[in-house]
Amino acid sequence: MLAGGICLLAGNMYMVSLSAILPDISRSLNIELGTATNFMSLFMLAAAIFVVVGGVLCDRYGVLPVLALSSLLSSGGSVLMLWAGHDYATAIVARFIEGIGTGFGFSLISPIMAIWFPPNQRGRVAGLIGMFVALGAVVGFPLSSAVFRATQVWQHMSAWISIVGWVSFVFTLILITMPKPTLPSQVQSKEKAQTKAAFGSELKEPMFYICIAISFFSAWLLQTILNITPTYMSADRPLGLGFGYMRASNLMLGVSIAGVLAPIVSGIIQDRVFKTNARPLMFVGFALCCIFMYLILLPPVYTKSPFLVVCLALAGSGTAVISAALPLFIGLNYPVHILGKAYGIIAGLGNFGSVTGLYLAGKAVEANGNYNLAVTLISLAALIGFILVFLLKRWKAAPE
Repeated sequence: MLAGGICLLAGNMYMVSLSAILPDISRSLNIELGTATNFMSLFMLAAAIFVVVGGVLCDRYGVLPVLALSSLLSSGGSVLMLWAGHDYATAIVARFIEGIGTGFGFSLISPIMAIWFPPNQRGRVAGLIGMFVALGAVVGFPLSSAVFRATQVWQHMSAWISIVGWVSFVFTLILITMPKPTLPSQVQSKEKAQTKAAFGSELKEPMFYICIAISFFSAWLLQTILNITPTYMSADRPLGLGFGYMRASNLMLGVSIAGVLAPIVSGIIQDRVFKTNARPLMFVGFALCCIFMYLILLPPVYTKSPFLVVCLALAGSGTAVISAALPLFIGLNYPVHILGKAYGIIAGLGNFGSVTGLYLAGKAVEANGNYNLAVTLISLAALIGFILVFLLKRWKAAPE
């Protein structure tokens, strides 16, 4: 659990580590700033593709080998910047390798819960995993900025922050070399493996496609709330609220803190109240995003900082709760021997929701000259997700 949590934290940290210093990277490599944004987009593309591949490998070889490979590739790509980071072509390859490793790690979220823990503990485990993921983004921004200021070389910064991922790699190797009886379930998973027809039958169930749709809107909400909201607050009027970068950044701290704490609280509630039914907290998450993202458009809210902070924190809590509840639901409703592949495909296709949400938000700003419609689209995406949860049914018993 600890090795997996650190791996996910490191992957999310690598993802955001370059975003604040893209202008410096563009000057270092003598490229346009628009070209430098490929370091973000190609990372996301690699993660979206290889979360599917990681799920397939997990079903075949177990959690630990894939976890080790995730840490090795993501941290190795980060260290590789020391040599590859001085030319755009080789640097982008190293960044893609980072994304591959991160995708492998994210494919393990649901399998870790379902394979290593009994159903009555999975809510808390989902909460802890969600906390590690959120903490990666919270730590990634200030840590990468601080290391860059200290070294003044972004390639060195990339190598230094990889230490976090190497810790996970070492922990995982220790687990792999331990006596097999101490490893909870990989052998059991292989013993239960059935024919390929098992997964084929799952593809005929509407549940599978509803999960993909919910994953799609969950990713939409996560990325747009984190990326569109601060710009909406910082942009000059009439484009945004005119708060400026510093005030907007301080206000977004509420979203970050909520993203770390909410999964823990929701995990405790899940195990004590809702047990093996993950749908109620998905309803709560989408409702929080829908209501409170719309409220930040209203003058009585955004003109009063306490109200605005509460709305931002509750919206941030909503995304964190959904991100923990959906993998839990999948782990409770899919057979263990196909869980990696099922979750990998659901999460991989769902990740394209982030691209769609950001693209439509940008088009909305271009068309209207302000962020009002872009923020409204976030609320509408949450409403669609809320409705889709009604269609979720636990059509299989929770795997033991």
